[in-house]
Amino acid sequence: MSILAFLAVLPAAVLLIVIYKLDNIEKEPVSLMAKVFGFGALSVISAILMEMAGSAILSLFFRTENALYNAIMYFCVVGFSEEIGKFVALKLGTWKNREFNFSFDGIVYGACATLGFATVENIMYCFQYGLSVAITRAIMSVPGHCIFGVFMGIYYGMAKRCELNGDEEGKKKNIFKSLLIPILLHGTYDFCLSYQYDGIMLVFIIFEIAMVTAAIKRVLKMSKTDSPLAPEMQMAVGSEGMYQQAPMMGQMQTPVMGQPQAPVMNQQPVTPVAPMQQVPVQQTPVVPVQQAPVQQTPVVPVQQTPVAPVPAAPVQEPVVTQTPEPGIYNPNPVFTPESIENK
Repeated sequence: MSILAFLAVLPAAVLLIVIYKLDNIEKEPVSLMAKVFGFGALSVISAILMEMAGSAILSLFFRTENALYNAIMYFCVVGFSEEIGKFVALKLGTWKNREFNFSFDGIVYGACATLGFATVENIMYCFQYGLSVAITRAIMSVPGHCIFGVFMGIYYGMAKRCELNGDEEGKKKNIFKSLLIPILLHGTYDFCLSYQYDGIMLVFIIFEIAMVTAAIKRVLKMSKTDSPLAPEMQMAVGSEGMYQQAPMMGQMQTPVMGQPQAPVMNQQPVTPVAPMQQVPVQQTPVVPVQQAPVQQTPVVPVQQTPVAPVPAAPVQEPVVTQTPEPGIYNPNPVFTPESIENK
């Protein structure tokens, strides 16, 4: 019994230690890792209930197990129920925790949630089927769950980065990927193992190699390029080489109760500087410059000579002399010498 229990727990412990050592910048608190591990272990209960319900529903539509039944069972029932439980455990334990502040932290906590589930599941299988199953699952099943958690943690960290940077659409997309990709990987893994044909086993081997290789590459790359999830999460090096979160601009760093504050490396005591004596500066008075008065030339008014009006010459109207016709009385006769002699 003790050997079986040891073999059931050993694979998860080894994988957790490997992931923990790859977290180069800021080691995650063991207490929080244990909390997420415990939440993942409890998710076995919800997975069992959901799988029982899903199996009962499928039995209403399928009398025998065929390819379609297995596809629905392993992708929609088993894969979904187990991975959704792990994701809920991961989100409840870390999403609002201030320790979740670097991109590699998603991988650490994702591995904790999935390995918590895998440990309980492995104990159940080992005590039910014996030593041979314990060895097989130690090589294949437990690392498989860890890989599902790695991909879940990668996109889970991306979703948190998007939220901190105000990208709500990016957050939703990465949350969806952190659920969808582990479900697809889990469903493909179980679906291939449900068949004993040589062709299917060849597909499973190729799938297993590709999945493990991709997971290892992503983990090593993110371990080397780990960075804060938000620009304001700056880090300062502590006295023991550990990283501590620096206060944001305009904020003061408050000490945590019960935890001694480590001094900053190479910090020298500050010597008070004596105040400098100010030498009085003699200011030379400025002599005002006298401006010479400007003589203004008086303006002589110009006398205007009045212009005499020129009298207009009277207009002489021409006198029209009318010669009266004979026999007509002229009230104004004109007397000429000729007319007088005739009289």
